[in-house]
Amino acid sequence: MIGASAPPGVHLGRLAPFTDAADDRGVNPRHTLVQLTDLHLLPEGRLLRGSLDTFDVLAHTLAEIERSGVRPTALLFTGDLTESGEPGAYQRLRALVEPVAARMGTTALYVMGNHDSRPELREHLLGQDRDDEPYDYTVRLGGLRVVVLDTTVPGFSHGELTREQLDRLAAELAEPAPDGTVLALHHPPLPTPSRIAASIDLRNRKELEAVLSGTDVRIVLAGHTHVVSAGAVAGIPVWTGGTTAFASGAFAAGGGESQLLSAAANRVDLFDDSLIVTTVAMNAEHVTTLTPAEVDDLIASIDR
Repeated sequence: MIGASAPPGVHLGRLAPFTDAADDRGVNPRHTLVQLTDLHLLPEGRLLRGSLDTFDVLAHTLAEIERSGVRPTALLFTGDLTESGEPGAYQRLRALVEPVAARMGTTALYVMGNHDSRPELREHLLGQDRDDEPYDYTVRLGGLRVVVLDTTVPGFSHGELTREQLDRLAAELAEPAPDGTVLALHHPPLPTPSRIAASIDLRNRKELEAVLSGTDVRIVLAGHTHVVSAGAVAGIPVWTGGTTAFASGAFAAGGGESQLLSAAANRVDLFDDSLIVTTVAMNAEHVTTLTPAEVDDLIASIDR
């Protein structure tokens, strides 16, 4: 198993609720993960770039997820939890997330980002001893295996995996998990058209691809680029999630970069033989909400 122990609060053996009955239309996933990424939290009283309250955005996002009634297998935070690795930011995150996860009957899993600090994350978010070693670990959630890799390089913004990390990953993946594996890291193992993202990318993604080839990894979840995007590595889907902080635009003119206030959460549904990822805008204008009974009526009215 990668890492010495699971993070505090992880409940091994938990499964998201699902229906045993056959469902050819695939509306009952075996596992649902909620991915939140690039939070960029600051200590109380400070705003990101002087204007954005990233804590308030995250609190609103979590409230909306909880209100939905979804009971995910895990809340997965894929890095850049804080803007600059300050203790107060991790303490705010812990105080916000732990009660929500408890009420939802789920657990929170955290990934290191290049804006984070390994010692501060361990001490102030997880309640562990301070340590500057890579924050790698594996947890089993029922039949689902989640492997978290720390792609950060202290003092730099680009990502890299050491030979030791890759060897441990290969050893972990040598034995398949009953429901497959989700790999979570901060830097996506994908190319990018963004000049900024390309300058701080995962430097040895080809080496990771060689390890992942032929394994039971079902999807790789990442953040970092602030652009919702999808690709593949070794034939495995890679999803770079929408962020709760600012987003980067993909159509800035002349090689520039645009930044947008477009908070998002990502829902990852794993079915027995397939999967789907959905990004949900958290600050979109609300039009209407259908009750479950109205959804039933609408489905019944569709010409099938």
